[in-house]
Amino acid sequence: MVYDVQHILRRLGITLEVLKIALAAGLSWFVASSVTENPYPIFAPLAAILTTQVTIADSVEKGVYRILGVIVGVTIGGSFSSFFVVNAWSIFCIIGLGIAVGRVFHLHPQIISQIGVSTLLVLEYGHSQGYMIGRIEETIIGAIIAVFLNIILSPAESSSFLAKKAVMQSILCLTANLERLWKAETKEDLAAALYEARNAVQQIRKEHFMIIQVTQSFRYTPFRRQERDKMVEFSFVMNRLEHISLQVRGISRSLLDLTELDIEWKQFQQVVHDVQICLTVFARAIDGENQALLNDALLMAVRETRVNFSGYFLSIQKATQFPIPEIGAIFSDLGRILDEIEDKFPDLNKKDVLFRNQLLRIGGNDTR
Repeated sequence: MVYDVQHILRRLGITLEVLKIALAAGLSWFVASSVTENPYPIFAPLAAILTTQVTIADSVEKGVYRILGVIVGVTIGGSFSSFFVVNAWSIFCIIGLGIAVGRVFHLHPQIISQIGVSTLLVLEYGHSQGYMIGRIEETIIGAIIAVFLNIILSPAESSSFLAKKAVMQSILCLTANLERLWKAETKEDLAAALYEARNAVQQIRKEHFMIIQVTQSFRYTPFRRQERDKMVEFSFVMNRLEHISLQVRGISRSLLDLTELDIEWKQFQQVVHDVQICLTVFARAIDGENQALLNDALLMAVRETRVNFSGYFLSIQKATQFPIPEIGAIFSDLGRILDEIEDKFPDLNKKDVLFRNQLLRIGGNDTR
């Protein structure tokens, strides 16, 4: 019954985000009209609407940018509104000055755009009694209410549920890529597998980025600590999966290179298949109920595969007349996949995630 109601509301466009925006706008108007002298505090609901974002972190960021932009814009506009008549020339000069100030101090583009808007409004309406202070007060009220409602009304369990779903889909994608490799029959099959492996790197990186963003949002709320801890753990797992995706891409590239050297690349099918099995057990260990038993099974599978590595390596080396760098590269990548599955370097993994959190806004493309 509850699901049916939610489905109907979603079909009508009535979602939690819509309700949060509408409630923030109405509540901010009510609060602003109660605590300020302005009977029509339009800037409070405006700030609330623009500040309300999907995640708490985005709302906090948007609110801070808007408040800072309003304060700077009101200050600049108020400083010059008494000396200039509002016309095209004065608007050009003063707004240009305000934006230039933002550029000089390397402010965020959203702050700079808000400086321009606030400066323009103060130039026109700044002579009204209490307008400039009211503009700042209403903006602060609207932004605070928007952030507060986003904290209170954030879904309790949907974040970790979606993160777990992303983790499982990423593992499924990686196992499918490995399956393509050991089932490949032609050079074209390997080329297609390399293409899919490159797509997997980008997709998993995107999912990891989204999980980090949501995890950061929980910094701003004292509630749902358990949910935050789950998100942190899933972020660590996604970091490992991103590393695995890079190794799978490397294996795909090396196998394709072997076809150019006329080396029998199908002799790698069994070892790739064994690593795929370990990845499948890893998925079950994450999604299963009996965690202790599944973790033991995972460790046994990884260790057995490691033991078989030496035999595979020797047999493949004997089949070639001279050392082939690609062979060593393939086994190195396969070994690194097992390291990530086993979480052999947990401290390094955590440091990597923390470093990514600090450099969240710095993008980079990794191609091979």
